[in-house]
Amino acid sequence: MPIVRSTGCYALVSACAAMQIAGCGGSDADNHSAVNDLKIVTSPDYPSLVCEEQMVPARDGTRLKTYVYRNNKTTGKMPTLMIRSPYSRLYGEKCFSGYHFENLVSYAKDGYVAVVQSSRGTFMSEGTFKPIDQEGQDGYDAIEWAASQPWSSGKVGMKGASYFGLTQWQAAIKRPPHLVAIAPDITASDYHDNWTYQNGVFDLWFNVSWTAGAFEADQIIRKLTASGAPQSTIDAQAAAWTAEVAQNVDTTWPNTLPLTSLQVMNADQPFYLEWLKTPTYDASWERIDIENKYGTLDIATLTSGASYDIFSVGSARNFQGMKKAAATAAARNNAKLVWRAYGHSVDSGFPTFGNDTPDPSIEKRFFDYHLKGVANGFDREPPVRIYVLVPPDSGQTGSGFWMTGDDFPLPGTVSTRYYMGSGGSANTRSGDGFLSPTPVTTGATFDSFAYDPNKPVPTVGGNVCCFASPTNAVRGGAQEQASVEQRPDVLVYTSNRMDRDMPVIGNVRASFWASSSAVDTDFTMKLVDVRPDGSTHNVVNRIVRASYRAGSKLPRQLLTADGATKFELDLGPTAIIVPKNHKLRVQISSSDFPHYARNLNTGLDSNSTEQIKTAQQRIFHDANHQSFIELPVAPITR
Repeated sequence: MPIVRSTGCYALVSACAAMQIAGCGGSDADNHSAVNDLKIVTSPDYPSLVCEEQMVPARDGTRLKTYVYRNNKTTGKMPTLMIRSPYSRLYGEKCFSGYHFENLVSYAKDGYVAVVQSSRGTFMSEGTFKPIDQEGQDGYDAIEWAASQPWSSGKVGMKGASYFGLTQWQAAIKRPPHLVAIAPDITASDYHDNWTYQNGVFDLWFNVSWTAGAFEADQIIRKLTASGAPQSTIDAQAAAWTAEVAQNVDTTWPNTLPLTSLQVMNADQPFYLEWLKTPTYDASWERIDIENKYGTLDIATLTSGASYDIFSVGSARNFQGMKKAAATAAARNNAKLVWRAYGHSVDSGFPTFGNDTPDPSIEKRFFDYHLKGVANGFDREPPVRIYVLVPPDSGQTGSGFWMTGDDFPLPGTVSTRYYMGSGGSANTRSGDGFLSPTPVTTGATFDSFAYDPNKPVPTVGGNVCCFASPTNAVRGGAQEQASVEQRPDVLVYTSNRMDRDMPVIGNVRASFWASSSAVDTDFTMKLVDVRPDGSTHNVVNRIVRASYRAGSKLPRQLLTADGATKFELDLGPTAIIVPKNHKLRVQISSSDFPHYARNLNTGLDSNSTEQIKTAQQRIFHDANHQSFIELPVAPITR
């Protein structure tokens, strides 16, 4: 392989200036020398380590930027631990600095060979970036390349969060022979349903902010560098793009209709438009779906998830899928889960819930056991570690505690229902909606509200990702719900005070009956904790498109206008104590914007039209149409 150019900031300097990325600028203390047609880099800050900087070919000849870190004082064969990432420029990656190096340096010092590879079409890697699709084959090739090196023991593991978790699963489902263990953190399981869409609704904020914030500047820099543009031009255009993102990402762009008309990213990021044009699960989504491939996998997994993470549903499904359906008893028995609070939300919002950082030795013991063969007893440790949230009675400072268990949800968990009812006016928190632990057979038969897509319910809290909202239009994690619950297009149902602590650990589900004047519309549901002082915060929430009510992998089914239709909705997993004297609350509406794209109520593909209708919605709760929320109440005490 040819020698690549010397380490430095490359075009990342523009990203550092425009995007405020650390890890670039100033003098480079690394020492470089070319050896055996690759570049050897050393650093006085890490005297025991050597960084091999090289371009590793995939099977089609496309060369991918790769850093290999080895302990020069360790002899013999060593296992490999790998991160594959599209964010190397964003994270200031180079030998001996950058986010990925910092996540692997302790392993490189301790008898592992650490490998960081940039995804095809990103940073200094050749090719064209096509997220998700490319990572399976390229990951397979990288794993088998590492296993074939003279320093390799033949055992390879992978680690990392979010997209780095995606690169692990995509490689794993290609079944490279030398992949032994993976530790995917806060990542998805089905890239149609809980990455790009949610029950048929486009995850607008994630896809717009992620595409614009994570990739476009890198693509601008790549194109200009390839054209020979001067550094001043590269810096200026990267800075201009960053300014454009800040001005438009939570204002103009989410409001653009039709969604497919937002062309600003399509030249460099064609996948965004492709995803908008394929809302129905098809062969392209099936090919990259993890959920239908657990039964083919024979690897150890340490899955991490979080209650307020955008991919909480996927993290829980990945653990459950491997524990129940992996190809071998060894893989099933070696499926572990660490469940935190925050994830992509960075923090929980308000209230806070303390420090959810897990024991850092868990991951190290996992890899030592599976890749080094260290008899540390990791296989005998509990399969599940959970951080349980405890809201305060007043104020904004909650707490939490760690516990262990045998499964998620915990064995002995009991499904507990709360039924919705009202006198016919459940609109706003001042209405007469209530939650009852027994079926409701009296009172009004339904509540109603008007859903106008021109006046959507704003996103206040929830499992959002990934970039800060410049105008604060998107607030993730736990948030006070007063502004939402004062709207007449939000139905509110509230329980009596809890007479004891209620530990809710697992997926919250709902069954409800609804009708609409539209042939297609959306319904949202949110579970809320109400504290004794009257303050509130969201616990879990999700959305469902009526035409995908039978399942996101099934064909669309339009509604019969104004006919009562049953909906089953998984609101996602959580781990929380609803304390004594707190109340439960359920919100129902039809929008959560700009987290989710608006349903325009026409029955047409809402991604490709700008026609808008107002829909008249009803939620039923009579003896023949019981609507309820179902909580997984765990057999624990705090």
